[in-house]
Amino acid sequence: MSVSLAESISQLESLAEYCGSMINNDEKNIWIFYEDALWYAVKKLKGELSGSNAAEVIRYIMDKEDVKPKELVERMGCTRQNISQMLNRGKGDMRYRSFYEMTKALGYEIVIRKI
Repeated sequence: MSVSLAESISQLESLAEYCGSMINNDEKNIWIFYEDALWYAVKKLKGELSGSNAAEVIRYIMDKEDVKPKELVERMGCTRQNISQMLNRGKGDMRYRSFYEMTKALGYEIVIRKI
């Protein structure tokens, strides 16, 4: 029997929700560990990234996808200097529009989820 990736993710999400529901029902709180591990697996299977530093997220994606700055420049239709400035400005200084355009050029989308 073969299970698709989507079905596997769905089953892991259900199991994580169950573990979350057991946290208050058990004094050992082992369920917290299981819930965290399952949500981590779901996140990895879905290919989600998270972080508070936009430049680090972009650099991670570029490394993961083996995209060189020159290629990103071509995809975005801007200058190498623009890319360099966006990636090296410092923590939290990248504009949302720049982050959006870079993620789009890398084939990703931005998802906002309540934590």
